[in-house]
Amino acid sequence: MRVVVIGAGPVGLEAALGAAERGFEVTVLEKEWVGASLRRWGSTRLFSPFAMNVSARTRALLGSGRPADDALLTGPEMSERVLEPLARTPPLRGHVRTGHRVVAIGRARTIRRDLPGHPMRAERPFRLLVETAEGEEMLDADVVLDASGVYGQPAALGTGGIPAPGERVLDGEIIRHLGALESALPRLAGRDVLLVGHGHSAANALALMAATEPRPRVTWAVRSSNRRPCVEIADDPLAERQRVTAAANDLAAEPPSFLKVERRAGVESLRRQDGRLAVALGAGRGGVFDTVVGLTGYRPDLSFLGELAIEVSPASEGAARLARAVVNVTDCLSVPAVGPADLESGEPGFHMVGAKSYGRLPTFLLRAGLRQLETVLDSLAARA
Repeated sequence: MRVVVIGAGPVGLEAALGAAERGFEVTVLEKEWVGASLRRWGSTRLFSPFAMNVSARTRALLGSGRPADDALLTGPEMSERVLEPLARTPPLRGHVRTGHRVVAIGRARTIRRDLPGHPMRAERPFRLLVETAEGEEMLDADVVLDASGVYGQPAALGTGGIPAPGERVLDGEIIRHLGALESALPRLAGRDVLLVGHGHSAANALALMAATEPRPRVTWAVRSSNRRPCVEIADDPLAERQRVTAAANDLAAEPPSFLKVERRAGVESLRRQDGRLAVALGAGRGGVFDTVVGLTGYRPDLSFLGELAIEVSPASEGAARLARAVVNVTDCLSVPAVGPADLESGEPGFHMVGAKSYGRLPTFLLRAGLRQLETVLDSLAARA
């Protein structure tokens, strides 16, 4: 059975290893380089320790040189110490193709409306149009595991989830990733910065700017009306998550001189003004800033899946059946075990796995993603 895995991040490489372990012929297609998304994190650490983020097979392949079980790795460290060595191990060596971007996926001699949901679709192989440095090529596969993640598609800043007027024109001037913010900190010292978003990325961003001397003058725009805008988990077992969110909320609750918090705020418009960015936040609020940091979440890229008869959740934009299975879950540590049927996509042989399967849901955790991946692989092996 020919298996193509899209994405060479943590779940993509685990998917390839698991497929190879079950005797499948595996190819990994990565549009950039191994661990590219994690490298954009800068010094931000994973909330979960190393032992929660890899499978037993990965631990064995990395051997004694692997990180300590309780290590909280940064994104780049996860890439350099785990993913890159993993891609060089015998099961994956020569099977990971970087610089290969999947442009479109379909079925041979079959379009989306032909027999949707019918097992007869599985009788025709997938066809993947792939863009490479040498040009386009077509690959065939019996199974496609889409582990392309969500980090490459930042959500819009505008109210209602759509781009604000001026946002698309100024997109290249908006900081969307923590690593880019960290690189920009020297030029932001003592300047005016607008931070948009109140999730964990925004909390980390605030910590980075609070540690800069001289500090930037930060306006923090959050949709929440809460005095402590970042969601905190009571008795959180993930100490790093608890530390980051509590620190951000402490600053919001009693803002120091460098910080102003705008609650129930949304970006209404952006425009250039004398070399800076003028931003309206609604209700007469806003200001002129040297930099805008937009950390409002991320969403999956569905653009290359248009000819597949997949079921997409109208709320999360991820896998519809999985979304229904975890609909009432509010914390990533409490995601229940799900069965094979919950991980089906509606298109035989195609599965979203990892963060992409959760789409815009905030409850993805690597540990749960790896458990769900094993369920998918076991199901495929049973049908082979």
